[in-house]
Amino acid sequence: MRNAKIVCTLGPASDDRGTIRDLVDAGMSVARLNASHGTPEHRAEVIDRIRTVDAATEPPVAAMVDLQGPEVRTAPLDEPIHLDTGSEVRFVEGDDATSEEVGLSYSISAAERGDRILLDDGRIEATVERVDGETVIGTVVSGGDLGGRKGVNLPGVALDIDLITEKDWKELEVAVEKEADFVAASFVRSAEDVYAISDALDELGDGGVDIPIVAKIERAGAVDNLDGIVDAAYGVMVARGDLGVECPLEDVPMIQKRIIRKCVETGTPVITATEMLDSMVHARRPTRAEASDVANAVLDGTDAVMLSGETAVGDHPVRVVETMDRIVRQVEDSEEYYESREQRVPTAGEDSRTEALARSARYLARDIGASAVVAASESGYTARRTAQFRPPVPVVATTPNDRVRRQLTLSWGVAPRYAEYAEGVDSIIEGAVDAAMDGGVAESGDTVVVLSGMMTELEGTNSTNMLKVHVAAESIAHGRKIVGGRVAGPVFRSTDGDLSAAPKGALLVLPAEFDGEFDGDARKLGGIVDARAGMTGYPALVARELDIPMVSGAPLPDELRDGETVTLDAERGVVYEGDVLTPGRGR
Repeated sequence: MRNAKIVCTLGPASDDRGTIRDLVDAGMSVARLNASHGTPEHRAEVIDRIRTVDAATEPPVAAMVDLQGPEVRTAPLDEPIHLDTGSEVRFVEGDDATSEEVGLSYSISAAERGDRILLDDGRIEATVERVDGETVIGTVVSGGDLGGRKGVNLPGVALDIDLITEKDWKELEVAVEKEADFVAASFVRSAEDVYAISDALDELGDGGVDIPIVAKIERAGAVDNLDGIVDAAYGVMVARGDLGVECPLEDVPMIQKRIIRKCVETGTPVITATEMLDSMVHARRPTRAEASDVANAVLDGTDAVMLSGETAVGDHPVRVVETMDRIVRQVEDSEEYYESREQRVPTAGEDSRTEALARSARYLARDIGASAVVAASESGYTARRTAQFRPPVPVVATTPNDRVRRQLTLSWGVAPRYAEYAEGVDSIIEGAVDAAMDGGVAESGDTVVVLSGMMTELEGTNSTNMLKVHVAAESIAHGRKIVGGRVAGPVFRSTDGDLSAAPKGALLVLPAEFDGEFDGDARKLGGIVDARAGMTGYPALVARELDIPMVSGAPLPDELRDGETVTLDAERGVVYEGDVLTPGRGR
């Protein structure tokens, strides 16, 4: 199972239902909808398609609405214009652009003489000469062809633009109406910006829709305020495109590493984004540098890697995801990856019982050779805390909340599964372990480590209350308890009650038509499984007299042969395949 998740941007090349399904099959976990392009109405339609695909596939897929935010872009153009180096250009708010005057989505009149204007990720640069009212006049330092709707950055300039633009409000309305799984907030500067967007969602949804915020780090100010932003947001995106324009390019690699490390330490899902496999917009193979870029993010511990134009407008979006999947898996299979993960396990918070148990589960799973850590949780908090400590085995998260199931797709190493509400610890464990087996993460007889939170509507930060080593088991029959107890032993079938050939500790299996008495010493039996229902028959009388664990009304499959080992949990009225009482024994 792959640990690092893949986020794909949907666009004209990939937003039909068939391609979305193909992307999920190839490895996509989160579908990103870029609100800088298209219309809110179209995004609503695409979210419906994502939901249809999610309902039809076993691995969940989440929908993320990525706000444009207070972003300045050039006017839309049918054909690129050329800006000559050394020429003078006017920058105004408007919808047209020529080589002499470039229209922008917002005024940049807050700029001052000497400020830099970077267009199209810095490919074109101008220097401000003077400001005349709302018009900024600049000299082109580095020219080139300029297309429509290209980004405009003024490093260090605080533009007078609302955090939530009029366009963003419309996108937030769609996110609330369609109950998007995440909203990505662009150009956040501080924790207060995260809270403002969260409050806006609450206002639009009357407090009834809880949509997590992923804060995009793409300004120098956000890097300076990283601690507060990480604390305020559900997740963080390392948006290296604008970050590489706002900050010196040579600083970006180490900023990326620091952000990822901070997020891993705090258990905050982190996405590494922008131009990871950019050459594959048209090429069939990535460059070696791009493969190394993906590999380094995975080695750093990122929760997810993101594709942008590669899947939104690329020539072969599914192939790109397949390539990303192969690169990530190859890295995660390496000794270097294992060593890096073992050396960077965060410490648990002093006041967090959940983190202490999750960290213990991580080392316990490693030391006993468990197949998985199974985290049962209503809010997803227990699963996210488990992922924080990067266990060496898959984390299977079960939740009765379908939204939480989708949101956990962003967390490192977590395989989310839906499970109905359960009452009592035994039922919670059984449902969680069954989910691990259904997902192919564990087989009957495997050892798993189980973490469980309190299954209530009020599950909070410190609600995990159980850590247990458990042997996964496939149930093969259910019946009614006659005498309690748990025992494992070989199957011994008898149609006439003859016990002479029964080995010591055998589980006697009786057919529904048995209506006789036992011939032989019943005290050597380990347990009794009677296909006939009832509490007062002869086998039940013997079981009670000799205190032999027994269930009734539990016919075993015909293909189960004599001598095969099964486990009788008479307390719960369940018969399991194999020996689930002795860790490591299995079948």
